[in-house]
Amino acid sequence: MVTPSPELQTLIAQSPFLELTSSQQHYSHAKGDGVPLIRVCTPLCEAIISLQGAQLLEFKTHSGTPLLWLSPNCNFTEGTALRGGVPICLPWFGPNAEDPSKPKHGFARNQPWELTRAYLADSGEYELTFAFLSKANALFDYDFAAELKMVLGTSAKLQLSVTNLSERPFVCSWALHSYHPVTSLGGVRVEGLADRIYLDNLENHAPKRQAGDLRFEGEVDRVYPAVDNLLTVADETPIEISHHNCPSVITWNPGPENAAKIADIGAGQEQHYICVERGAVLDEAWSMAPGETQCAWIEINEVPSF
Repeated sequence: MVTPSPELQTLIAQSPFLELTSSQQHYSHAKGDGVPLIRVCTPLCEAIISLQGAQLLEFKTHSGTPLLWLSPNCNFTEGTALRGGVPICLPWFGPNAEDPSKPKHGFARNQPWELTRAYLADSGEYELTFAFLSKANALFDYDFAAELKMVLGTSAKLQLSVTNLSERPFVCSWALHSYHPVTSLGGVRVEGLADRIYLDNLENHAPKRQAGDLRFEGEVDRVYPAVDNLLTVADETPIEISHHNCPSVITWNPGPENAAKIADIGAGQEQHYICVERGAVLDEAWSMAPGETQCAWIEINEVPSF
C-alpha cells in the first residue's frame, strides 16, 4: 500500500473531524493489500472515503441509517475497482465504444486522487475537494483534469467537474455509480421512472417503456435518457437522489446467477443493494471543447419520516 504523502498527512492533521486510516485498519477482514482511507466524523454525519478514485464508500447521518452499500467482498487492492459506495466512472462509462479491450468504466476510479481542501462550513457541513490530473496516454489520448467536491452533512452532495486541457475536442461519458442498500430486493421500488423510455443493456440497448415504478425481478441493466426529475429509492429507509446536469439514469442489479460469478459481490449479496446512478452516457455524453469545463452534481438524502 502506498504511504500517503507528507502534504496529505499535514492537511489531515490540521483538519478537524478527519482521520487518516486504511482498509486494513477499518475493514480488518477485507480482501486485498490495502488502500488509504479518510474517515470523516462530524456532529452531522460519518463517512469513509478512499483516496483511490476519490470514492465515497460509506455515508450516514448521526440520526439515520447508511445511505450507501459497500460489498463485504470488496477487494481493497490498489488499482482494482472498489465495489460499492459511489465510484466515479470517467472518462467513459461502460465498455469503451472505440476499443472494448480498454478497462470498463474508464480509469479514474482506479487511480489516486489528491485531497486539496478540507474545511468545516458555518452550516456544519464538511467540505472536501479532490483533484485528478490525467495526461494523454494509451487509454485516453487527451489531457484533462477532474475535480470532485463533497459536501457532507445532513445529506451527501457530490459535485464533479471535468476540464479539457488538450488542444482538441473530446467526448466524455461518465457516471456517479451509486450503490444503495435495500432491506429487500423484491420489495424495493425506484420512483420517478414510470412511463419513461429506457435502453435495455440486456438486449443490446433495445428501447422499451417503463411500466410503473422500477422493480428488481431478476437482472436489471438499463439506461434511462433525459430524466430531469429526482428519484426515490422506496424502501424502509427511503432515499432521494436529486441532481444537476446529469441527464442519464443507469439502474443495475446483476441478479443471483451473475452475482455468484462476480468475486467482489458473491452469492446472495445482490439481495442487499441496487445501483441508481446519474451521469451523462451514450448520446448524452459531454462534448468538450479545448479549455472547456463542465460540471454536474448529485445529492443523496434520507427522506425524513414523520
